[in-house]
Amino acid sequence: MLRTISGAAMLTLAACAPFNKGEPPASTACVVSDTDRAWIERSLVAWRFAKREITNIHLDGDFKAIFFDVSCTLTSANALSVADGAANIWTATAHGDTVPLPDGQEIPPGVVSFASANEGTAYFVMSMPSVWRASGIDNAGLGLETMMTAVLLHEGSHVIQSFTYGARIGALSERNHLPDSFNDDSMQTAFESDKEFAASVARETDLFFEAAAATDDKVAFQLAQRARDMMKARAARWFFGDMAYWLEAEDLWLTFEGSGQWAGYKWLLDPKGAAQPASIAIPNFARRGRWWSQTEGLAIALTLERLNAPRWTRHAFGDGSQTLLQMLDARLAS
Repeated sequence: MLRTISGAAMLTLAACAPFNKGEPPASTACVVSDTDRAWIERSLVAWRFAKREITNIHLDGDFKAIFFDVSCTLTSANALSVADGAANIWTATAHGDTVPLPDGQEIPPGVVSFASANEGTAYFVMSMPSVWRASGIDNAGLGLETMMTAVLLHEGSHVIQSFTYGARIGALSERNHLPDSFNDDSMQTAFESDKEFAASVARETDLFFEAAAATDDKVAFQLAQRARDMMKARAARWFFGDMAYWLEAEDLWLTFEGSGQWAGYKWLLDPKGAAQPASIAIPNFARRGRWWSQTEGLAIALTLERLNAPRWTRHAFGDGSQTLLQMLDARLAS
């Protein structure tokens, strides 16, 4: 999830004891359960695998990773950037009713997972499985912890994207004097009560998923073109005047959320990842949520993959020079 604050792109989101071991500390200033610690370890293994084999994300510097339960915060300055988990450096800090973040914010110790970037500083924060479980969250198909690892891969990918697409969203927000609450779900909040708009988004999404699953190349291109034509018609009808900024904003949010979902989804399917069949991963992750930007964005990313769009992941998880829709338009025109 990405949010903007005063024109600067922002991804949303006691004593300390240092640790130089690769695994999260078992106890010191506070105690973390073995179950939560084991999940962090497994998820960071998945993150390193995804960086290497799926997204090819290259982090030039260290970014803080923050995990917390109801009473303890674990922080690592290098957990997202190291190639070997044994090199992780951890700090354990007891917290009270709020969890302090590097940018001075404080959040309650509830269910969250987001990345934040502001003025050149980026970090990732996520509550541990015990917090999610206590809030009644589960995933019968995948299991809670497997789903959470996929969520971590999604949100973690935003750390690098915050300096590319995030910067563009921040500039767009500033130009159009958008509120601090402007985020990836703002379009849905604004338009979901319009039945025709919502129906178009739903049909576009279905067509993109059908294109991604098509076994025939010609059919895949035809379905993708139909979906894209519907998007353009919807934009022409609704995105004008004071709403014209949505033409760019929707594209950026679809890119952010779609590529993030793609990273988590591909790990779920990978034999070296969660090794889940598509019949489980699609209803329990790919199409589990109700948010347009994540679902249609993923469908577009999968369509780009199906159409063999050249170097699309290099842009999405690297230089950010092209959005998903720009890459799709170029592929459909080729």
